[in-house]
Amino acid sequence: MGIKAHVAEVYQVKHRIYDNFNGKQDVINRLLYKECPDLSWQGEDVECAEQLEITRADLANLIAKICYNRRDFELWREENQISETLDDIIGIFAKWMAHSDQRNDFVVLNWY
Repeated sequence: MGIKAHVAEVYQVKHRIYDNFNGKQDVINRLLYKECPDLSWQGEDVECAEQLEITRADLANLIAKICYNRRDFELWREENQISETLDDIIGIFAKWMAHSDQRNDFVVLNWY
């Protein structure tokens, strides 16, 4: 199981390290699975998947859902012991989109 999330800046395997969600791969992957209908991943189980592809549209919609349903996501954050605030989470997802390969319609996320 991965420890830190890494976003592929260029789909030619160039990674940017983010020091967020450490040790929370399963929780973040489950959130993405639940909220991003076009999510794809390598492996049998999404919770343990070390590489995911999230469409930009799905990630943008997730950011909007968090903004408009803060109470629900705050409960989710507390239940899953996520140390980052909702504003931090929104910012992290936005950075994933900004720093990923802009030539593609998806964000590649790797955990290792």
